[in-house]
Amino acid sequence: MAPKKSSKTKQEEPVEEVKITGSGWTEKMNQAIDDLSESRTSSTREESLEIITNIFSNHHVFSQIENRLEEILGLLKKSVAKNNSTKEACLAARAIALTFINLDDISEGEADDLYRRILSCLRSAIKNSPDVEIKMSCLQTLALITYTAASDIDKQLVREYLFDLIETDGADFNVDELSPQECDQLFAESLRAYGILYASSFSTGFVDFDILWEELEKVMPMHEMLLESSDKDVRIAAGENIGLMFESANVFLNADAEDDEEEDEDAVKPEYDNMDGLIHTLKDLSVDSSRRRAKSDRVEQKSVFRDIVRTVEDNEKPVEELKIGGKVLSFRGWSKILPLNSFRRCLGPGFQHHLKTNSMMKDIFRYSTGFVGRPQDDSDDSDEEGGGISTAGLSNVDKKYLYDENKKSRSKQIRSARIGKESNPDY
Repeated sequence: MAPKKSSKTKQEEPVEEVKITGSGWTEKMNQAIDDLSESRTSSTREESLEIITNIFSNHHVFSQIENRLEEILGLLKKSVAKNNSTKEACLAARAIALTFINLDDISEGEADDLYRRILSCLRSAIKNSPDVEIKMSCLQTLALITYTAASDIDKQLVREYLFDLIETDGADFNVDELSPQECDQLFAESLRAYGILYASSFSTGFVDFDILWEELEKVMPMHEMLLESSDKDVRIAAGENIGLMFESANVFLNADAEDDEEEDEDAVKPEYDNMDGLIHTLKDLSVDSSRRRAKSDRVEQKSVFRDIVRTVEDNEKPVEELKIGGKVLSFRGWSKILPLNSFRRCLGPGFQHHLKTNSMMKDIFRYSTGFVGRPQDDSDDSDEEGGGISTAGLSNVDKKYLYDENKKSRSKQIRSARIGKESNPDY
């Protein structure tokens, strides 16, 4: 069955931040970096960081900062570590993420080296800062730079670090002085961070199903518990991760029997122990009409959990379409949509620009494009210039999906041809 098309078609529009344009933006950026390097007041550093984040999000700056990368990251690291003001630390954390998003012309080895220079600073701030906004900003940045620049083993280690935060209720993360609402905000952000690293580990490259299933069984009970949270964002983040995990597992578990002629009939496919209870909970959340929750929260929750139920129960992937610059970009599956949302939050008003021009974004998402109004094939993962389905750069998960869909299509064609022959003896 082809994935059911979600109704999530969004028109990306400019937002409130004013874009620094014109030929002088490079000079403004370099001046802001220079000002950051001098002993200035926190307010001056905040102004410099606002300029840097504005330019890094709205322009492709790699060629302009290539020779200053270590200097820039060193300065940003200091602003996070000093903890002089919440605003300064949060701006610096976002600037770190934006720096890595702009590294589309750098080698994996260089990116990994820069990643290691910044990793300990972010982990320290997440663990030790008493300010929830700093913790959340650093969580967002840690997840994004790990997603874009880290090795497989580092992704695993950070994923374990994040799950430890979630599983222990932040016991070793200096949360004693946080309010219950702040703790909920922190756990929702931790779940989102965990989710995009799960997507990176189990939806791209070679995927070992045994390792995937071991991870799913380890973390699923905690995600089930968080579905009962009083906080809407925690429930949704936990639910989206569940959709992602079953989407990844379903590639292996729900292969069409008639297309797998060599399948061992005696082989027993694993099944999550509390599958019936999980589906029951997800369905309840997809129809929740409790008056105790705000109407807008109920509408958002029901929409998300309907997609989650379709993934877990029927192996259907949600599809999000963005209308940008007169074209439609299609993103199929939680493994694309969840990281996409993380990039959107970080880039803000520059999201459109990077989606159109940043080769890293194309390499990551392999999104299909077409003019508005032109029908889109959900299985078409060709790039903007491609004329058909290209498997170059696709994960083995996506390749298997395309392979299975092509086999189904061929089987239907063969059956149709047989029926045609039987009904027409002169054929």
